[in-house]
Amino acid sequence: MENKVRMYVEINSDGLLGKAYPVNRVPGKFRIALLGDSFAAGEAVIPKKKFAGVWERELSKKVTGTVEVINFAIGGTGTWEQLQMFHIKALKYKPDLTVLVFCWCNDIENNIDEFKNGKMNPLLDEYEVGSFKRLQVKRKNFNKWLWNNSGLYQFTRTKTNHLEHYFKRMFLPDYMKKVHAADKKRLEREQLQKGLMFNPKNKMWVRNNQTAEEKRFERKQYRKGLMSHSKNMDEKKSKPPEYKENTSSVFDDKFFFNSEGWELTRKLLLKLKKEVEKNGSELALIHFGGAHQYRNFPALPLKQFDAFLESNGIVHFNAFDLFIKIDDEFLPENFIPNDGHFSETGHRHFAEFSTDFLLRLIEKIKL
Repeated sequence: MENKVRMYVEINSDGLLGKAYPVNRVPGKFRIALLGDSFAAGEAVIPKKKFAGVWERELSKKVTGTVEVINFAIGGTGTWEQLQMFHIKALKYKPDLTVLVFCWCNDIENNIDEFKNGKMNPLLDEYEVGSFKRLQVKRKNFNKWLWNNSGLYQFTRTKTNHLEHYFKRMFLPDYMKKVHAADKKRLEREQLQKGLMFNPKNKMWVRNNQTAEEKRFERKQYRKGLMSHSKNMDEKKSKPPEYKENTSSVFDDKFFFNSEGWELTRKLLLKLKKEVEKNGSELALIHFGGAHQYRNFPALPLKQFDAFLESNGIVHFNAFDLFIKIDDEFLPENFIPNDGHFSETGHRHFAEFSTDFLLRLIEKIKL
């Protein structure tokens, strides 16, 4: 289903979302740097109603002086790029507090994807933006200008995008394939090796050259299966699915705290903590989930993550457990339909959940 979302994008002179802030500190103002992905960027919500805007307004009422919340969030990024963003952009603003908002929806797979693609590695201090990267940015900016000024370009670009995505899907490496897709292909190979063929009419695997008696038996078993399926539907709905095996796909890494994706993410968080503290700031992390992760979703290693943060001195706040407590009737109001990002209500609730946590940190840092 197509969904049309009105975007509110305001870019300041430093290429950041929202109003401009002076690089040099203003006495009496407490400065927060916000790192995150599209949930924090909140491009479908006006600036003052994003949780960053609510933080700035509400915290300024509660502390001596005022609070600045500078938004360094970029959609489509994970911890890998957010560590780079801190080094390249946020560091020079000398924030008192650096807040990383961590999304369980795709941050882990974004990190491992960047690593496997051989992108500039922040763990190796590869931050330098070379001439080729700068040229790519200029090309993208020119393409954006064409998009805004040429209907012909919009038409041709839309068509070529479809082709690009088609070919990318064809040649996806195994680690970027969805878990269920990999399992389906493995099942197909195994069944074909057994001499079976798939019957699309009753959606069953059957043997070639079946006798009439065998076909009747298959149909009888199929009807039994349907009855059993219907009988157990309520039980299946009440029990969330479970991942029992960590496959080669990056999409199930989030469920296994000993996975390659989590190992990489832990290293990135520790590196970010080191760089933040070296710059005279303190790192805080707030984690939350996507709209689909609060109901009938496989168990996530929330407690293991909190324990890791605690043991490594990273102050943290678990907003996931607060969203999951919202009644079924009201939970969808926090997310944009057919999109999944925070609505105005979601931004407001996220801010309400976390403002006191930030206030305590500010008071502690100011002492």
